[in-house]
Amino acid sequence: MQQPEQKSPNKRTLPEILNHSGQKNYISGNKIFILDRIDSTSCNELIGNLSNLVDTMDWVPLYELNLKNLPNPYLFRPDPSQIPIIDVYLDSQGGSISTTKSIMALLNLARNKGAIIRTMVMGMAASCASIIAVQGTPGFRTMYEQSYNLIHYGSAIYDVDKPTEIDKAAKYEKEMRKNFFAPYLQYTSLTQNELDELQKTEYSMLSARNCLQKGICDWILTTNGKFIKRKITQNNKQH
Repeated sequence: MQQPEQKSPNKRTLPEILNHSGQKNYISGNKIFILDRIDSTSCNELIGNLSNLVDTMDWVPLYELNLKNLPNPYLFRPDPSQIPIIDVYLDSQGGSISTTKSIMALLNLARNKGAIIRTMVMGMAASCASIIAVQGTPGFRTMYEQSYNLIHYGSAIYDVDKPTEIDKAAKYEKEMRKNFFAPYLQYTSLTQNELDELQKTEYSMLSARNCLQKGICDWILTTNGKFIKRKITQNNKQH
């Protein structure tokens, strides 16, 4: 019997690296690397390139994903024309809320176009970087076993000197941060009381195991290369 013809695998070409300034926060193909402080200087090129990436994406239907039998999030390889994927790799101490909002607005626009935002915390996702990690597509948020997530309230500086302006600044600050921290309650199992407790200190470093338990991530990549999946129960639902 004639054997079927063996097809040689297609050779993959490396994506163009769009990192002309040499910054640690950059895009390579559909992969985003946030490896430094998040601010308007370090993310200027990244935000521009991310905007260009999102603009090139076609609108595709939003699918209901069945992740029950998925052995790990990186074995999910759909046709990019059907379900595009943006990978975000994080090892950052955080930074500016406004710059983080710009990044998240573009990532959420990509999600609205039908894309999956797949996040990986490699070393640390602190402060604003924590928000980016948490807002990855539920079911596709991974932390390396030795990585950490820092949830805190942060600090703010306002150049005001009048009592009435100080009161206005304080009111604005509380409302703005309440909205900014809302994803912790939307995308994790944290309650408002738990979030408040974490934000009482500036050093609420959570291990990957703690994050998996609290729904801050969905997977742990262990030091021997295996994946641990979060168990979902009725009392511990993923959003």
